[in-house]
Amino acid sequence: MMDDMVVEIDTATFKVSRHFRLAPGSEGGAIGPPPIGHAADHDMGAHGVDGVNATALSCSPTWVQPAADAGSIFVACNGTSQIVEIGVDAWTIRRRVTARNGVYNLAATRNGRFVVTTNRRDQSASVIDVQTGTETAHITTPRKAVHGVVITRDDRYALVSSEGIGAEPGSVIAIDLDRLAVVAEADVAPQAGGIDIR
Repeated sequence: MMDDMVVEIDTATFKVSRHFRLAPGSEGGAIGPPPIGHAADHDMGAHGVDGVNATALSCSPTWVQPAADAGSIFVACNGTSQIVEIGVDAWTIRRRVTARNGVYNLAATRNGRFVVTTNRRDQSASVIDVQTGTETAHITTPRKAVHGVVITRDDRYALVSSEGIGAEPGSVIAIDLDRLAVVAEADVAPQAGGIDIR
């Protein structure tokens, strides 16, 4: 997040095999790790719920999500409020998709239909149609500090966590991806960050 870079790690050698610079206007991928002493393009305000420096052109990536077909990856650019799709084989940008303010974490349905986002500075989650790159649903979350998202194995529900601020409890909501609506909500312990399904 702090250097506008996505890196690919070879799991056999545990070494960086490729990197991709995401700063708008200087995008591009290359083989191997980024050069030593690479200058970071970042804005520390992009990570949290505070405003972002309007002059900053930093992607500030917060999440990378493989597409269902594994042919591309989606990158949440928290700083520019975009989702960048990178083709895995060509290692080039396929498209930039406009997202809500402070897009943070991503989850993709296994059927390839949707990417669900959490939007850190918008107190919301979005359901994005992968084919068109458009927002199908925008759902306000009960807590301001929205965080993680995961999709159930049957692609029916997206579960979204929010941290809670101060004495607030955390929360988890269930979004029905057929109805595109919240169908359940539960308070959990404070600081509910990431979320997964066993």
